Amino acid sequence: MAPDPIKFDDAVDRAGDKLLEDAKRELASGRRSLVIDPLIDANTGSQTVSTVKMGLILEALLKRKYPDWTIKRLSRESLAEKPLLLIGTLTPVNVERAIDTPPDAFRIWLTLIDLNTGRVVSKNLDRATVNSVNPEPLPFFRNSPTWHKDKTVSAYINSCQVNTEIGDPADPEYLARLPAAAVINEAMMAYNADKTQEALRLYTEASKLAEPGDLRVLNGLYLTNWELGKRDAARDAFTKIVDSGIDAKKLPVKMLFRTGTTDFESAEDQSAQYQMWLNAIASQTGKSPVCMKVVGHTSRSGSARTNERLSLRRAEAVTKQLEGRNRALRSRLSSAGAGSREALVGLGTDDFRDALDRRVEFRVVDCM
Repeated sequence: MAPDPIKFDDAVDRAGDKLLEDAKRELASGRRSLVIDPLIDANTGSQTVSTVKMGLILEALLKRKYPDWTIKRLSRESLAEKPLLLIGTLTPVNVERAIDTPPDAFRIWLTLIDLNTGRVVSKNLDRATVNSVNPEPLPFFRNSPTWHKDKTVSAYINSCQVNTEIGDPADPEYLARLPAAAVINEAMMAYNADKTQEALRLYTEASKLAEPGDLRVLNGLYLTNWELGKRDAARDAFTKIVDSGIDAKKLPVKMLFRTGTTDFESAEDQSAQYQMWLNAIASQTGKSPVCMKVVGHTSRSGSARTNERLSLRRAEAVTKQLEGRNRALRSRLSSAGAGSREALVGLGTDDFRDALDRRVEFRVVDCM
């Protein structure tokens, strides 16, 4: 059981120290290299301001107390050395397990894997106070049009959390895609540093190594091509995102609405992007022999009753736009509102931190 929540920096340091102490007892003495695969939010798969800070705190701890372990950047070269691999998640939770209420803690999971054996050598769980965590996603995740836990991200989370115990093998899907993860990490770093052309080159390279349908790659190809003015290539990438969502039977899209309305936000070029997304969704759904439920979601900033009504109205507005683009969909689409019941962040801040709570999901359902 995790300890009571404390300030984020202290919780990460406490969790990391116990993780590494336990690993020292399990492993033979001697020098080893250690690589951190960037830590993520387990609800969204995103890297955030605080998951990055987690990595920095753990690096400082390693340098301060574990000089026999040399920290190396995640790369194909460092992975070839079969290092120790540190992974982790940071997730908003409700300690009291109350439904549809804001989180009252952030759960920290840390896991250390020995790539010599492919097995978990130590794990630790802790909790941080809500106000000490900044869940704002990094630019790549903030700007990506969609998300869902594809095979690769799910395998990372499975290896880190309750699906593995000490001595168990890490998820084989996760281990198999580590070389791709190394290139994707470089691509994300380039994108977050506004090196868009370099990021496009790396995402293109990663596409040859990653799982088909890897959303980090497809979102990266979409974002970089769009920002470089390559509209046809961006459209192709988004079409693949839609096809991946149809295959997964779930496609969540970040279409942000003006507060309390069914009108889309129109900042910068959002409107042009939304129109292209809707065109692609209407076209690809029309080509597939599927029916789809459009589900609206809201943040937790309003009352439950208001959020229920608003989320349904937004879903109906999107459904109407899809039907207007493809008449064949009129008998195959339905609408529903989830309010804030399925919030992923749940803070009710109505900004970049909880943008995914204001998503629209396209769920493949049985045709009646």
